[in-house]
Amino acid sequence: MTANLITTLEQCSAQSYSFFVAGKPETQGSKSAFGRAYTDKEGRQKVAVAMVEQSKGLYAWRASIGRVATLMRPRDWATDGIFMLNALFYMPRPKIHFNSKGQLKQDAPVFHSVKGDADKLLRACGDALTKICYDDDALIVAATSMKVFCDPKDGPGAHIRISRLDTTAASAMMLALKP
Repeated sequence: MTANLITTLEQCSAQSYSFFVAGKPETQGSKSAFGRAYTDKEGRQKVAVAMVEQSKGLYAWRASIGRVATLMRPRDWATDGIFMLNALFYMPRPKIHFNSKGQLKQDAPVFHSVKGDADKLLRACGDALTKICYDDDALIVAATSMKVFCDPKDGPGAHIRISRLDTTAASAMMLALKP
C-alpha cells in the first residue's frame, strides 16, 4: 500500500528536480548534552544544559546540500504548497570490504545497514532545503530514503529529488484510494 501511495503522489508532481551532492552524508538528530553548575543571583544552585549535534560534519553537509540545491533549482520554482522528498544516500565503504589488492570483495554488501540511520540522514536533507526548495520542512508530506554503499570510484554522496505536488490532484488521488 505504501509503495502505491508514493507512486500515486509522484504522478501528482507539478514541479520536480533532482541533483547529486558529493561528500559523506551526515545524520541530524542525535545530540549530546553538556551541563554546567552555577549559582544564580539569589544564591540558588542551578544547572545550565547545552544540546550539541553529535555529527561534527553536519553543518558542512547541510551547507553543501543547500549550495547544490540552489544552483540546480529551476528559475520558476515555487516554495509554497506541499512537497515530496526522496533521497538515495551513498555511504563510504569500510576497508574490510576490500581485498589486499584494493579490489571490492565479491561478498561485500550493497545495502548500508549500520550506524547512520536513514531517517536522520533524511532529516538533515529536509532541514538543509528549507528556504531553498520550500518555506518550511513541515510542507514535506511524503519522504523516502535508502542507504547503499558507494561505488569506490564514485565516492559517497546523495542523490536528492524534490517534487512540488499539485495539491488538488494529490488530494483527489488520495481520496480515491480510500477503501
